[in-house]
Amino acid sequence: MYTNLNAAIQALYIILAFNLVCVVIIYAIKLRSIRRRKLNDRFQTKFKDYLTYVQANLDGVEPLRVPPWTMNPVEREAMQEKLNDMMEIFSGEQRHKLAQLCVDMGLVQHHMERFNSRTYRVKLDAAYHLGCMRVKEAVPALLDMLKEHPLDSSLFVVARAVAKCARSQQELGAMVQTLLQHNKKCYELIVDMIADSDVDAGSLYTGYVSRQDPAYVRIGLIGLNVYTDPAAASAVYRLMDSKHEDIQIKAVELYLKSSRLLPKNVVSKLLSHPNLGIRRLTIEALANIKNTAYVELMKSSLSDADQRIVYSSAKGLLHLGEAGMVALCESAAAVQGMERGQFMQQLIDDELKHLSMQLHNWDKLMQYNTLMYTYDKVFHRSKRIYRVV
Repeated sequence: MYTNLNAAIQALYIILAFNLVCVVIIYAIKLRSIRRRKLNDRFQTKFKDYLTYVQANLDGVEPLRVPPWTMNPVEREAMQEKLNDMMEIFSGEQRHKLAQLCVDMGLVQHHMERFNSRTYRVKLDAAYHLGCMRVKEAVPALLDMLKEHPLDSSLFVVARAVAKCARSQQELGAMVQTLLQHNKKCYELIVDMIADSDVDAGSLYTGYVSRQDPAYVRIGLIGLNVYTDPAAASAVYRLMDSKHEDIQIKAVELYLKSSRLLPKNVVSKLLSHPNLGIRRLTIEALANIKNTAYVELMKSSLSDADQRIVYSSAKGLLHLGEAGMVALCESAAAVQGMERGQFMQQLIDDELKHLSMQLHNWDKLMQYNTLMYTYDKVFHRSKRIYRVV
């Protein structure tokens, strides 16, 4: 009995000691946080005029001058964070001036020295700051760190630093290759990191879509999606027959986006594609182009087996002027009495109702009268009163 009581008392002492240690640690963290907040507030007051000077002279010819006083470690860290934020906001010559200011203030040298630290946390933090400052001299060392880095989320901190510091497509390519060798398949994230670079990656992506490796192809397609160069259409044309469904869809999306004049034979092929997503992408692209040359092709899609394609085709035809409206009404009349015909007639009625509530707008008024006239003519309805200005 006494043994059990002694054990219980000892356990109680251990629990109390543990709680006391936790309280001390939490209190120390809180005190440290309060101290840093006070120092940061003091920094804001002390450096307010200097930061105003920096922002006011970013567009000037003269280089930015360093602060006329020596900064302690806390002030230097706070200044670094402010400059990092500004370099993320600005670009071009303004960012270059801020980066040069970091060199003149000794911040670049400071973090280059920290990058050689044996402590992983310090080295990773230095890599982050070197990336923010776009230090091109750090690229080789950053790439070495990336190759040997453990496979955790901080790998992308180093990779993004490489992208920001890179000055050539070769350096960006080395970063991508290393990530793929690490079996990192975050293709959208890789493209997002490349977007942080000052290097134009258009030709890099075009080269990727010509590769045999599907991983590079996916990166190339995602990257090219932000470009509207018609040359991209020819680069991805062959990929529309890829054995990988996701590559097929991305290639079709890019092809349709890259040209305002699509060959009818290609459009016809895409509208009969077995993949529903590809058929919908094609219909939506034709509707956005608003070219009456594609009316017959869109009309043929009203016979599609999937009702979503019929809906998209009908909505697209309604926005192609009189030719599109005639094609839709004729198709609805041809299957009148059937479920498909009733569905298309309902779409027409809904559009008329929608337009009738916007007759104060001249364009909507013209669309309403055109659709109403076409609908009555095709379905041989009694004459109605049309709206006029």
